[in-house]
Amino acid sequence: MIVLITLAAVALHSCPVERARYTLRHHPEVTGVFRYIESGDEWPNRIVLTVHDVRAKTTSWWLPWDGGTDGLQNIASTEDPDAPGWHPPDPDGGPRPHGDRQFIGTDARYVVANAAPRLGQRAPAHFLLPDSGGSHDTAFPVRQFFDLVGCSGERARR
Repeated sequence: MIVLITLAAVALHSCPVERARYTLRHHPEVTGVFRYIESGDEWPNRIVLTVHDVRAKTTSWWLPWDGGTDGLQNIASTEDPDAPGWHPPDPDGGPRPHGDRQFIGTDARYVVANAAPRLGQRAPAHFLLPDSGGSHDTAFPVRQFFDLVGCSGERARR
């Protein structure tokens, strides 16, 4: 039994971001997954975070990006990337249904990552969107950590 638990922990620890599955702490009805997306040269991380809230019946999509001189990591909301004719928003503006949010990814010991998630890299064990969960926030019900809960067997689509 201990061997199985250890193997599961190792598998999660080495999970590539595009196979990671998350739940919002204390709110398992809110889930998040990163997946491959052809996002173009202006969004080089090549992944989109999809957040689904079963209770509110909402889904939102987010493109990770590294900040400029401020050194912060962020996510920019976008329209449904599976919709016909979708293209990533202009990095200098463009449609963002839920705006931008700061993104803080950490490892299992809560050591903060120095970059936003990127295709093929190890998934953060936890991430926090510190400017989310306000009373007028329609994308996130509360400000809380998302925790890595699984690593799918599906390979990234390229």
